[in-house]
Amino acid sequence: MATVVTRDVLAKKLADRAEITIAAARDEVSWFFDSISSSLEKGDEVRIHGFGAFKTAQRAARVGRNPRTGESVRVPARRVVRFSPSTTLSSALKGGRSRAKK
Repeated sequence: MATVVTRDVLAKKLADRAEITIAAARDEVSWFFDSISSSLEKGDEVRIHGFGAFKTAQRAARVGRNPRTGESVRVPARRVVRFSPSTTLSSALKGGRSRAKK
């Protein structure tokens, strides 16, 4: 069964590795994700070497169907986030070389 990695788990790992307090590590993890979010909100693409790229795309309006009633429902257009893994991450997930550093 897979483990869930939360912001707090990342902060704990950062605190241990960088030998900083948990509070400082939480601030850094929050800053990191806030930076990605604000870049995406502005429409920028975020590329992280060896991990992947985040970018936004526009989804067109469409007609969906309520699965419970079968009724047609109008789904409005909206912006969504797309993630494309790097070739390094893709090969690691396929069982290639491991990229985990401890």
